Amino acid sequence: MRQTLKAFTKLSRFDAYAWFIIVTTILGVLAAQETISWRFIMVLVANGLSVAFAFMINDIEDAPDDAFSTANFERNPISSGLISSKHAKILASCVALTSASLYLVLGIWPFILGVVSLLLGFSFSTQMLRLKTIAFFDILSYGLVMAGLPFLSSYFSFTSRFNQVWYWPFVFVVSVKIFDRLHKEIRNIEGDRLSRLSDWEPRQGTAVTLGERATSNLVMALIVLVVLTGVVTFFMINIILGWVRLLMGFLVFIFLLPAFINSQRKDAGRRLTMSLKEPLEQAAALALILQFFLPWLNDVFQLGIF
Repeated sequence: MRQTLKAFTKLSRFDAYAWFIIVTTILGVLAAQETISWRFIMVLVANGLSVAFAFMINDIEDAPDDAFSTANFERNPISSGLISSKHAKILASCVALTSASLYLVLGIWPFILGVVSLLLGFSFSTQMLRLKTIAFFDILSYGLVMAGLPFLSSYFSFTSRFNQVWYWPFVFVVSVKIFDRLHKEIRNIEGDRLSRLSDWEPRQGTAVTLGERATSNLVMALIVLVVLTGVVTFFMINIILGWVRLLMGFLVFIFLLPAFINSQRKDAGRRLTMSLKEPLEQAAALALILQFFLPWLNDVFQLGIF
C-alpha cells in the first residue's frame, strides 16, 4: 500500500502544478463573482485530478523511453520499477473517473469541460495522437489542460453565462502555461533536434519547428501578454481585494529572497526564471486562499474584522 501511494505521488507529480491549479481554480470562482462553498472544494479536487491524469498518462506513455534516460529513469516510477505499467493504467483510470464524477456533480458545463480536459490530457501524450510532438498543438493543448479548461470548469461551477471580466484571468492563466511550455522546449531544443533526425520521434514541437530565434520572440510576446493580463486581472477588474494584493506583494517579497540569493551563485542565472516560478505561485495561491477563508472564518466566529 505504501509503495502504491509513493508510486501515485510520483506519477501524479502534484508538486509540479498544485499551487498554480489553486490559483487557476480560485480565479475562476472570483471571475464568476462567487464566494467559498462546497462547490469550490469539489471543483478544486476535480481540477487537480484532471491535471494529475495528464501527467500520469505522460509517464505511462514515456516509460519505455525513460528507461534509457539517465535524467528521467528515477523520476518515472514505471521505468524505475516502482509500479507496473498495468497498475499505473488502473490508477490513471480511477483518477479520470473520479475527476469526471466530481465534474458531473457540479453541473453539465463543468462536466463537459472536464471531460474535454481529460481527453485532451490523454491525447497530449498517447502514442495514437501525441499532441506534444505537433507544433502549435503542443503549446495550445498544454495551456488548455493545465489552466484554460480548469479555469472554465471552475467558472461554470458557479454561473451559466459569461460576464464582462472572465476573459482577462482566462488569458492570463493560459498564457502563463504556454510560456512555461515554450521555455521548457527552448531548454531542450538541442535534444529535440537530434530526436527529429532519428526514427524515435518523427514529429516535433513548436520550438524545433520555429527555431530558437522565432521561439524566443514568441516567448517575449507571451511575457508582454502575461504582464498585461496579469495587471488587469489583479488590479483593474475588482475581483481581488486590496488587502489581498498587499498580502500577495508581501509574500512574493518573502518567498523570492532565497531565489535571488541563489541566483548570485555561479551558473545559477540561467535557472533564475524557473526559480521565480514556484515562489510567485505560492504567494498568489496563499493570498487568494485567505481571500476566501478569512471572511468565512470572520462570519463563523463573528470576529468583526471584515
